Amino acid sequence: MHVEINRVSDKRLAVTGADGRIVIDELNSDGGPGDGWRPTELVLAALGGCMVGTMLSFAADQGIPVGDVRMVLEDEVAGPPKRIGRINMTMFVGGDVTDRQLESLKRVASKCKVGNTLADSPDLTFALKRSL
Repeated sequence: MHVEINRVSDKRLAVTGADGRIVIDELNSDGGPGDGWRPTELVLAALGGCMVGTMLSFAADQGIPVGDVRMVLEDEVAGPPKRIGRINMTMFVGGDVTDRQLESLKRVASKCKVGNTLADSPDLTFALKRSL
């Protein structure tokens, strides 16, 4: 995986990945345009998208008739240092799914790659270099 982040203006960043581009900015109340994503929203979106995608792949492989899916994620700020201290998540699954299947779907969703990464922090390396 590889993403690249470039400054577009004082409070706006462009993030480019393999097949797309998103904008990160600050809220209007913090002097930004307020129409892009905040970095912590991207953390929540990455986690939720990973969980739903992992669950749907498992359901398809197992023939579990999952219908509509909706997931709501909310963070709670902790600190110092300021960080996400808790993520509250609820997934709503439609379809003719038994309680036993729901438990299996929950177990599989909670073991997605992003969830595993957040639960067992990776080693982070950082370098700061002058632009060429």
